[in-house]
Amino acid sequence: MLQRDYFIRMIQEFAAALQRFMEKRTDEIRRDEQLQMLWQGYVGSYSMLRNLTAGELITYAHRQWPDNERLDRIEMAAELLMAEGSYKANPLRDMLLGKALQLFTYVDGNSKTYSETRRSTMAKLSEQLGIATI
Repeated sequence: MLQRDYFIRMIQEFAAALQRFMEKRTDEIRRDEQLQMLWQGYVGSYSMLRNLTAGELITYAHRQWPDNERLDRIEMAAELLMAEGSYKANPLRDMLLGKALQLFTYVDGNSKTYSETRRSTMAKLSEQLGIATI
């Protein structure tokens, strides 16, 4: 129970840290450094995880992260990819946003909890990428 409470608190801290990151207006190099710190602090190695395909990241998650944390960590990775995609230029932007959408879709399909926020985020990403939604 204490471990789950700790993880829930970590998710809340992640959301607050990501919100602060998105609100700050700094140069791209500084943003990259801050983003890497968020990856390292909440998900894992930026240089490794960020460069995996969505499928590879999901496989990694199944091998490395506990069942009760897996979907939340995948969703955190998706949020970080989306955050980075928000300030990068194409074609990197579309690659990051596409990977984020794939991860959100995986979480949505495997989560026992319906999230209107997640669904809205997925629709927004689909629109940004020019992907028709059903």
